[in-house]
Amino acid sequence: MLSELAMPRGIESATIPVAGAEPLRTVTLANGRGTRVRLCELGASLLSVETTDRYGHRDNILLSYADPQHWLENDWYLGVAVGRVANRIGGARFRIGETEYRLPANDGANHLHGGPDGLSGKRWQMVQSESGAAGQSVTFRSESPEGEGGYPGRLSVELTYRLGEDDTLALEYRATTDKATPVALTNHCYWNLAGRDGILEHELEIHAEKLLALNSELVPTGELLDVEGTPVDFRKRKKIGRDIDAWPGGYDNFWVVDENAEKILKPIAELTHPASGRSVKIVSSEAGVQFYSGNFLDGSRNREDGSPIQQYAGLCLETHGFPDAPNHDNFPSVILQPGEEYRQTTIYSFSAE
Repeated sequence: MLSELAMPRGIESATIPVAGAEPLRTVTLANGRGTRVRLCELGASLLSVETTDRYGHRDNILLSYADPQHWLENDWYLGVAVGRVANRIGGARFRIGETEYRLPANDGANHLHGGPDGLSGKRWQMVQSESGAAGQSVTFRSESPEGEGGYPGRLSVELTYRLGEDDTLALEYRATTDKATPVALTNHCYWNLAGRDGILEHELEIHAEKLLALNSELVPTGELLDVEGTPVDFRKRKKIGRDIDAWPGGYDNFWVVDENAEKILKPIAELTHPASGRSVKIVSSEAGVQFYSGNFLDGSRNREDGSPIQQYAGLCLETHGFPDAPNHDNFPSVILQPGEEYRQTTIYSFSAE
């Protein structure tokens, strides 16, 4: 556990008091460029990322709750590692071979982000931390027993955060199982490179020519759509607010970067805030990215500066395998077999010009 693990020099540990619950253990990584990344055991989460803009002003470029209690009631999934399967599983069920598995429905009739017993709500163990000339890292570990959340097999998961002196933040996921089970992990942090206001003035580029078609419940139909000539065409960088009103409900879709889902690092997206000069480039081993524009944020909770978290206050760029893959034979499989190792790497590169 965190309390039992000695922190290397330069890595800061702390706790966040929470009424009626054990304090949340946190750790902060920092580099020579002034970037600070605060992590938490709950959901192996990203609480904040502080960077400077082109003028030297420091801001937290993630949405973070003002009230610590909201980290425990985090139905917006701010900053957490989600799984076993990120995104939606239609009808809250899937089959492996002849066996059907039923999952808790926590998004209408569907299963979302691993359900109420998913990895996002667990207190992960911190099992390793390192600090050296290249940067700092922390590794979290969690176990999901057989049958938890309706999933088969016992799943062991590790997530390492590495903050480099080159201003990169790498997330490296590893998982093993003793029975065939679906695994598609991601982090659900909400970016706001301005550190305030909303994200409609941000500019986004996504390196994808296709998008998964969705039904009315935001579950994939199995069809891939061409983005050309549509409001979801982000192949050239454009302002997020430019076409969002032409896409009913706002953006909440999976852009397919690699139809074959080869596990090699590839450019995924670049998010830019012209006024501050900040940008974050994303490369990942994953097949694509779920771009969610914060459509369901409703002002009922406040961010750290006390302002309400309104619609479009932040956006998610969630790298993972095809959503609802177990229910579509034409999608690349996300089933992890015994004796195999699930591996995912996603790297965020920060800059301010």
